[in-house]
Amino acid sequence: MIRKTIPIAPRLAGVRPAAARAPRRGYFVYLLCCGDGTLYAGYTRDLARRLAAHRAGRAARYTRGRGPWEFAAAWRCDTAGNALRLERLLKRLGRAGRLRLAGGAPLGRVVPAAAACGARRVRPPRPARDSAGASPRYATMKRFETSKGFETS
Repeated sequence: MIRKTIPIAPRLAGVRPAAARAPRRGYFVYLLCCGDGTLYAGYTRDLARRLAAHRAGRAARYTRGRGPWEFAAAWRCDTAGNALRLERLLKRLGRAGRLRLAGGAPLGRVVPAAAACGARRVRPPRPARDSAGASPRYATMKRFETSKGFETS
């Protein structure tokens, strides 16, 4: 038996093995708390870069002018298709369901169809606190509640 060596194609010669490649960031679906108290659902590959885009006004048109923004919750999915399916489910979810998810409720209990997406909750990047130690979200929610006539303590 004669063995022949197969030459490596020139286009594959510089490709590193999968283990040596930089790790992928992943596919994320997030809930963003806007300054007016609304919750926006979105999809991204990089959570920190997406939050910076929202703050710069280069992200979704809905969030422009509704700052400050902070992540309320985020989930990591295995594939882009699963992440986009989950984003669609969250966009169709009502405010009460989004508030439950932002409060820490399990995704499968609030949105049973989301179990097929295989999403895992992750800790989103947190914004810096102000000099008094309060997060921007707390200050925003306090301002929103007082403007709507709710009592705050």
